[in-house]
This record gives sequence, structure tokens and C-alpha cells, in this order.
Amino acid sequence: MGGSKQSSNKEVLRVWEMLDANDRARRAYKRVLARPTMLEVAKNVICILLWLETTMGVKVLQQVSVMEMSRDPKLSLLIKEADGLYSYLLDGHDALPEPLVCNIPTIVSLCGGGRLVDFRFFKFHKELVARGVAMIRETVGALVFNEDLHAMLRRFEDDVDSSVTTPKPAPAPELTELFVPVSTTPPEDSRTVFLAFSVSKGGEPHGISSKDIIDHYERVFGFPRHIERIEIEQPCTGQDSKHGIILFKSPENRKEAMFEETSAFFRIKSHDIWMQCYMPPF
Repeated sequence: MGGSKQSSNKEVLRVWEMLDANDRARRAYKRVLARPTMLEVAKNVICILLWLETTMGVKVLQQVSVMEMSRDPKLSLLIKEADGLYSYLLDGHDALPEPLVCNIPTIVSLCGGGRLVDFRFFKFHKELVARGVAMIRETVGALVFNEDLHAMLRRFEDDVDSSVTTPKPAPAPELTELFVPVSTTPPEDSRTVFLAFSVSKGGEPHGISSKDIIDHYERVFGFPRHIERIEIEQPCTGQDSKHGIILFKSPENRKEAMFEETSAFFRIKSHDIWMQCYMPPF
């Protein structure tokens, strides 16, 4: 098993620190707006990307912020895919809008080529992702999209850079307030691990069941009674199951069972299973 170490992402920050921490998202937002793109569409796009980066560890915002507006067709395609995906997740649609159907290749490419993230991922985890994206829009997104706060921050930074007096100019009170999220995800999200099964060679079903995974944890890893439940995707005809989810009994059980990693893989029945901790910030 391998990956990056888990760490606490629940520290309390001030508003200006949150603005600074999400500078990549702000630059990506301005790049999408400059396409040009309608305001609400741009917000939808950035909320999807923020969810992927903030909770999944997929580094997409920097890639978007440097895309060439006139020369790189990926930016236009990404906007269409992410806006369509947002509508699918949060507006009650049963499918992606035409002409996307079930295809989001630009997002898949940005997220590593489909090992975990593809349209089937969003379909299987639709409710969980929808509430996560909504939370992002109400918390981090609200800061990224706030023109007044960013104007205050720019004025403060300009004043500091140009000041020759001591003490330095103070920031506006709005910037020094503690950032308090107005919404949070349910506690069970911090006990959740996403699963992705490798594609079977020759098209043969992998045949891995929830019991196989539980047995592997108990017999191979020696972690009895850590798992509350496992759900595995029921695929369409002609497809093999690709996605699943483990809900551990506690965040501590998850941390121990993942060996304090945020991502890992193991093998059952000669098939790789990729695991990714869901890490909501609030």
C-alpha cells in the first residue's frame, strides 16, 4: 500500500488566509471567466474543480489557470463538461446534457486518465458528490467568488508593499475575521474510502465481492470489525463493476486500516483495487 499521509485539514483560519490558500482557484476562476464564460457557468466549473482538488487531492486548478484561452481547446471542453456535470449532480438531471451523454474526457484526463474519476464515478457516488460540491460552493467558493474581499486583499497588499512606516498598515476587519464554514458534510464522509477496481484483462468479470474485501482486511491486514459496510457498483449489461465505497466505523478505524495514507492499492483475486480517502475540508 502507498500514498500520501493523512493529516488534519480542520485548522481554523482567518478570511485573508483562506483567500490566500485558494489563490489557484481564484486564478482558475478568472481564466474561465475570461474565456468569456457566463458568471454562473464559471462558478459551476470552479466548484467542481474545487471539490476534486480539495476533497480528492487531484491537482487540477493549476492546470486550468495556465490554459491558453485562444489556443487550447481543452479549456472550452472542460467548461462544457464541468458545467454539465454540475447540472447533473445538483439540478436533478438523470443524465449529462447533450452532446456529453456519459463522456467527460477532459475531466478524466486532468484527473489522471480514469483510474478513479470518470462519469461512472459521479453516477455511483452522485448523492455524496452533490452534497460535497454544494458545501464547497457555500464555503470555499463563496470566498473565491467574492469580489469585495479580493479587492480589500489587493488594497492591503499594495499598502504593505508601498508603506515605509512602522507599524505596517492593518488589513480591513473583514479580512481578519475567523473563517467559519456555513455548512459541513455529515460525519460519515470522514469515514469514507472510494474504491476503484482495475479493468479485467480479456473482459472477464473480476468477481470481487464485499465479503472478499472484508476478509482481506481481517485475514491479511489483521483489522477485525473495522468496516461498517461496503457498497459495490451494479454495472450496466456488458460492463464490469468498477466503483465501490467502504464506510469504516470511525475515522480512527479508517486511518488505521489505510496505514495513515490518503490513497493506496491492494490486490484481491489478482486484481488491483485503488483506494482513495474522501477528505472533506469541513
